[in-house]
Amino acid sequence: MLVALALTLAIPARAERPIVDLHRLDAYFALFANDSNVPWKTTTVRLDTYSSAPVQFAVYQVDPRDVLTAGSDARPRAVNVTHMRPVVSFSFTPPGGYRFQSNEVDTELGSRQGFFVVEARRGDVGEQVWINRTRVGLVAKQTPGELLLYGTDLGTGRALARMRVQFVVGGRFVTEMTDVHGIVRWTRRPRPVFALAQWGDSYAFVSLYPQPPLPSTIVGLSTDSADVHAGQTLRLVGFARSRRGNTLVPARGTADLTLRLGATEIAAQRVPLDAAGAFDAAIPIPSNARAGNYAALAQVDGGVAGATVHVDADAGGLSLSVYARCGTCNPDRDVPLLVRSSRPDVDVHVSVVRSPHVYVGYTPKALPWATTLWLDRTVRTGSDGTAVVMIPHPTDALASTYGVKVESGGATASTRIVVPTARVAIRVHLDRTRQTLGAPVDFDVYANRVDGGRPVAGARVAVRLEHAVSVQRQVLTLDRNGHARGSFSSAQLGTNLVMATIHDDGGVATDAAQIEISKRADASVADSTGSGAVRIELGRAAYRPNQTVGVRAEAPGAQGDALVTYESALGTQSAVVATHDGRAAAALDARDAPGRLEVGAAFVVDGAIAWSAVPLNLDGPGRPQAASLRLPAEPLGAGREVRVGLRGVAPGAATMVVRISRGEPSGSAVFEAAPAVLAVGLTTTQTSAAPGVTWHPWVDSTGVHPQVLGFTRRTLPPRRLSLSQAQTEAVSWKVERVVAGQVRVKLPTTGGRYTLSLLEIADDGRVIAGSSTIEVR
Repeated sequence: MLVALALTLAIPARAERPIVDLHRLDAYFALFANDSNVPWKTTTVRLDTYSSAPVQFAVYQVDPRDVLTAGSDARPRAVNVTHMRPVVSFSFTPPGGYRFQSNEVDTELGSRQGFFVVEARRGDVGEQVWINRTRVGLVAKQTPGELLLYGTDLGTGRALARMRVQFVVGGRFVTEMTDVHGIVRWTRRPRPVFALAQWGDSYAFVSLYPQPPLPSTIVGLSTDSADVHAGQTLRLVGFARSRRGNTLVPARGTADLTLRLGATEIAAQRVPLDAAGAFDAAIPIPSNARAGNYAALAQVDGGVAGATVHVDADAGGLSLSVYARCGTCNPDRDVPLLVRSSRPDVDVHVSVVRSPHVYVGYTPKALPWATTLWLDRTVRTGSDGTAVVMIPHPTDALASTYGVKVESGGATASTRIVVPTARVAIRVHLDRTRQTLGAPVDFDVYANRVDGGRPVAGARVAVRLEHAVSVQRQVLTLDRNGHARGSFSSAQLGTNLVMATIHDDGGVATDAAQIEISKRADASVADSTGSGAVRIELGRAAYRPNQTVGVRAEAPGAQGDALVTYESALGTQSAVVATHDGRAAAALDARDAPGRLEVGAAFVVDGAIAWSAVPLNLDGPGRPQAASLRLPAEPLGAGREVRVGLRGVAPGAATMVVRISRGEPSGSAVFEAAPAVLAVGLTTTQTSAAPGVTWHPWVDSTGVHPQVLGFTRRTLPPRRLSLSQAQTEAVSWKVERVVAGQVRVKLPTTGGRYTLSLLEIADDGRVIAGSSTIEVR
């Protein structure tokens, strides 16, 4: 009994838990400041805290050169304020007790202008942020040819003539002055890495990005199918363009082609370039090839192009195939999937990944939002080697792209099934998928015909921003390129959905994208894609070199002057024009230049610079072009030979590639993506006063900051999802030199629904593509 009692008394001493010192949370705080502040508005900083201990604030006026460090990736440094006198000092007590709280703290600077450092202290822990209270704004346009800097008054919107601008070039300051239009240009080498403008007590600055040079050779590469089977032949076609002055012309010589699986070379060929700079090749895939994603590479004179091709494998004499039994699948019904094995009575694992989007002429760089594993089961083929699997149809009213994979004993097959809800496909693209509470949600909407990819011009799109029961709405009108840009002024805290809907021929197409709104003041950068508040219209759908481009631009609430630009790799043509009721008009010269051509406009709206840019279609040698197909008016009979061409394209010597395929091509097999490589984007736009809220974080000024560790608990690692490419069978493939803009092609001998694709690689450097769904009877 005594032994048992002794043990009982000893146990609590070992199990005693220490008392938590909550005051340790006082050292956890973070300070953020807005990138741009105007002196006629209240300037606040964001203070994130975990306790209610008082925070001591002091605000010092400083020279910006003592705080900022030159370079696009450089971080500001702390300032020694020991011997400085603050212009404002005060104490702030966060509410809320021991929990996370994000606070907006007024800096009490009144109408002062200039550069300031705000220091927040708790005990021996201090943090600093800079604040720039200015009525000066800068717009920077960078191309390989030059740097253009435009200065404007954020109050009146007027251009600032004779404003001093200091550039940091090679470790030294070089001072320039803006001209009568508020513009200063830099064309010399080396290029500046930083620009600081001063107008009275106001400052504005931009850290300039490094600019890539204009490539001397551009190579494009396409395949007949993005998914092939071991033992089949992969067909490649491509082109090479070299720069001659301001024009891209067909390259000469040879193209080196390789097919690789990781670091292993599977095949290699050297093929000649023809008069159009085009090349084609057929690469046999070994019958024992492993399943995986292979890289096809083409190299010409230092220029390189690549294409990804998925190879399905056979194993132990077993071969698999899979396809949808419905030619045009109904979005309201289950999709019948036919699995076929070369042997009977085989267990086959079937996995289907669904993406609630249908993309036309666009390939996302990352896995689209809401992509999920939709079906995962094992089926057994019958005595005839087949099995039917039903893919459940969704109930969310969204279109579907299904990536299908089947596997058995190392043998694989895959395909892609596209099920639109209408004859048009709509796409929502967000500038950011995560941002801070209070910042506007900017987005783009694109709409194209599912058949052929033609833009849906002039249609009205209903857009909603949804968060639980909260809904914001707006209606946008698509331009001639099937594009509209929009913006919601604010979103609710948490997860929000941007949903766009278009009605067409009795069908309804909807797309959605998700954005996370955080209360924490995350560090962010100025928007690099422009503002949804600016709308630009061009006088024509296409221009010829040296024609006059009529530009109309508007931004509600804009005042003063507007900067209108014609942007190319060679430089920026500009016009500074007065605005009337938020509208501006200008005329520019459509000068030819390699790469992407854009027309931009920048306005001053409510103390910020709103800007946007739209592509300009220049019809000339060495330019990319999209076109619809010119088909015979009479019905397309099976086995007939017909003439086909591209509509609106002037006849000329060219290499024409014609493909008739079962199913809709995807990935590297989409011909319409080939011309886009000629429109390489080389213009970068930055502003010092972006609309909305963009933040920069604190720097450590003193004390020891605790290390904060975060983790996410998972029971299992997340499954890696991917969308399979379409295994399209090319029933007809032809590469032919033409001079009349048309080519003769023999239609399939079996009736049905096919995709006809044309790629024209012209001797004058143009690259034109188009496709259409055809019914062969």
